[in-house]
Amino acid sequence: MDISESIMEIQELGYTVIEDFMTEDQVETARLAIEKIEEKSGFGSGDFGGHRTVRSSNLVAKTRAFDDLITDSRMMSLVSGVIGADFQLSIATIIKIYPGETPQPLHQDDGLWPAPRPHPPFVLNTLYAIDPFTCENGGTQLVAGTHKSTEPVDQQAKKVSVEMPVGSVLAWDGATWHGGGANNTKTETRCGLNINYNVAWLKQQENQFVGVHPDVAATLPQKLQELLGYKVVHQILGGVAGQDPREILLERAGH
Repeated sequence: MDISESIMEIQELGYTVIEDFMTEDQVETARLAIEKIEEKSGFGSGDFGGHRTVRSSNLVAKTRAFDDLITDSRMMSLVSGVIGADFQLSIATIIKIYPGETPQPLHQDDGLWPAPRPHPPFVLNTLYAIDPFTCENGGTQLVAGTHKSTEPVDQQAKKVSVEMPVGSVLAWDGATWHGGGANNTKTETRCGLNINYNVAWLKQQENQFVGVHPDVAATLPQKLQELLGYKVVHQILGGVAGQDPREILLERAGH
């Protein structure tokens, strides 16, 4: 696995696919955790969220099943190679597309932040295949090269439908126009684990400090704590009265 090649693909095309990223055990662990979480979830509403799509976020608060993927050293190298060395977890979400779902409108995930374009990459998205991704079951659609565009993309633009086997990961620049595909099958689901990162000086899409209770956060591995935001960056950003926020977290938890 050559991470440098994947970084170059993202820089050029706006996305990359890495097969065999997850082990069979990781896939099975993820699948079992998703089944439990999905029991408490339901279909969304609206064309963007999907009428036949189950979404569940705030995953760090709900399970330890994905910790090793969120902090995977290979992924950390990929993220730093695209958006820089100082980054954090933005959001972790299950996205499961059921038969009968229609295509999601094309969009840019970094459009949540009102930054003028063009700008350096500040969001890196990943989507792990827990089910096979195909053109028929809702495989993610992307418009290659649009991470370099300064104008909105036509919804009818030529798209690449991502097809990848279980255990693969799709990674893309947050500026790349994309959307979930239609699930035209009768019985197949398209389940993906969506883990996004953004530069550490930017507000996270999901508030990890509120979402993950401090008592839980204090028990997590140091790398995951830092990705949640318990870390000083650029010398003083994120500190509290000159103290590292992770030290405060551990002190308050009695560690």
